[in-house]
Amino acid sequence: MPLSSPLARPLATTLLAALSLPAQVPAVVQTHCGECHTGTDAEGKFDLERTFAHRDPTTATLALTRLRSHTMPPPDVDSPPDAPTRTALTLAFAALVPADPSARIAAARPLSRRQFERTVADLTGIRWNGTDRLPELARSHGFDTMGGTGPMTPMLFEVHGEAALEISTAMLADPTATARAFAADQPLAATLPSFLRTAFRRPPSYDELASRVALFHRLRQNGQPETIARQAVLQSVLTAPAFLLRLEAGRADASHLLTDHELATRLAYLLTSAPPDATLRELADRGELGRPEVLAAQARRLLAEDDGKTLADDFFGQWLRLRDVLQSNADFRRYPEIWNQQLRPSFLAEAMHFVRDLMRENRSVLLLLDADFTWVDATLAKHYGLPPVDGKEFRRVTLPDRRRGGLLGMGAVLMVTSHTLRTSPVLRGRWILDQLLDAPTPPPPPGAGTLPPDDVPVDKLSLRQRLERHRHERRCASCHAQLDPLGFALENYDVIGRWRTELHGQPIDARGELAGGAVLDGPIALKDELLRRAPDFVRAMTGRLMAYAVGRPMLPADEPELARITAVVIANDHRFATMLTEVVRSPLFLTRDPGGPR
Repeated sequence: MPLSSPLARPLATTLLAALSLPAQVPAVVQTHCGECHTGTDAEGKFDLERTFAHRDPTTATLALTRLRSHTMPPPDVDSPPDAPTRTALTLAFAALVPADPSARIAAARPLSRRQFERTVADLTGIRWNGTDRLPELARSHGFDTMGGTGPMTPMLFEVHGEAALEISTAMLADPTATARAFAADQPLAATLPSFLRTAFRRPPSYDELASRVALFHRLRQNGQPETIARQAVLQSVLTAPAFLLRLEAGRADASHLLTDHELATRLAYLLTSAPPDATLRELADRGELGRPEVLAAQARRLLAEDDGKTLADDFFGQWLRLRDVLQSNADFRRYPEIWNQQLRPSFLAEAMHFVRDLMRENRSVLLLLDADFTWVDATLAKHYGLPPVDGKEFRRVTLPDRRRGGLLGMGAVLMVTSHTLRTSPVLRGRWILDQLLDAPTPPPPPGAGTLPPDDVPVDKLSLRQRLERHRHERRCASCHAQLDPLGFALENYDVIGRWRTELHGQPIDARGELAGGAVLDGPIALKDELLRRAPDFVRAMTGRLMAYAVGRPMLPADEPELARITAVVIANDHRFATMLTEVVRSPLFLTRDPGGPR
């Protein structure tokens, strides 16, 4: 069951104790790891004294991976560490990993296609659809908004040049849109600054304004029509790096700190995937956004005004891979229901309604793991075997038991973690470890082999029996020991998320044994196990939200701040609003480079 808020107090105490570590092994590490990992015969050649004396980052990174997966200390020890102690162990090893300067600073980030469309609409008033014109950006660490995903190639600049031509043409054909940059009764130098300020998300420099005014007049003096001169100015704005990229240069007097306009941009794109609105621009002009309480209040305002729709679509949709269900498929011969063109959109809509409700009502984030309600339309109510509802509108319904509530019972999750002909305990287990617990397993070793694409028994061996044989191979055992029990617990759900009790005439076996001996038998037992690891889930979600917000993956150096936010969220009944406000108040959000020079 969910852990109570008093956990925050011991967690804060151990956090502070681990922030200044001596060269010798900290007491908490010696207590829980010293028996097996001391001296020349240390298990796995992992000697704590050597690791801390030499501040060995390789061994420390491995220790962090094992701690996050709960394979270190072993779960069968006499006194396994509780959540606060595990956090203290994590901080102790994280302190040994030096900051990576190249990874610490978020690079200039191109706008994603969705962000570009919304930015164009905000700037010009033109609804321009880039689906068939702009490529999707590559995802890095799960998101298409991260820095360092690749350079702006010449081909990409060419595509944006063509987009700028289309957008400027549409803008000049619309008098209302044209007036945003050009006014008939005013000189260009008087009207263009406001347009540039919106386009660049900050006040333009003198050169940025003067060069475009000069371009306009030069073309007019050379005999070009006014329309051509205006279009040239608009294209120069729409292809400028300050428009196409989210640049964070920092303050002139302290480059590691973001300017107020950069903070406004970071906050706006986090919650609306669009540029700062008038309120944020005004606060930035007054220099007030650097105050954490102001940022937190603005975050709550933006979330409420948008009803959480953008954050649901862009953050939750990518973090949990919910968007992928629209491209997922199932073999129509075995699952003819897939021909219902509404099924996959309804899967996605269910998840989106659920997370928007969670944010709107400021519910506990643990409802993502287990809930007594969900959102369905007529299609999903029939598909899930729930009492019928009328029409295409989604309604919140109370569930009769714990099998369906939360992410693990949603068709979107179950389908993106399946193959076309069969479920995949491996994919489902990996999704839980990667997305929910931030405890990814390494990729399979070369030549590890593959399982058949179908779940029909071959040579009298079921798919489960084949998988159990595979996991007994030494090089595969350690990862499958973590993955398979989690995935087996979801075997009652088929490829398209329906509940089933048998497969090919045999009863479903949803039992799995975790390292340490705990047995999971079905999704309810799995939910109980995840709720027992609620601090891990809160920390994982916090880390993903922070990474999405700042545009870079979380590093070992960020662990103390993630631990602090996790403790505060737990102390406030796991409420989503607490997590969001602590993220935007955090030094990780407020600074361009928290580890950089002062």
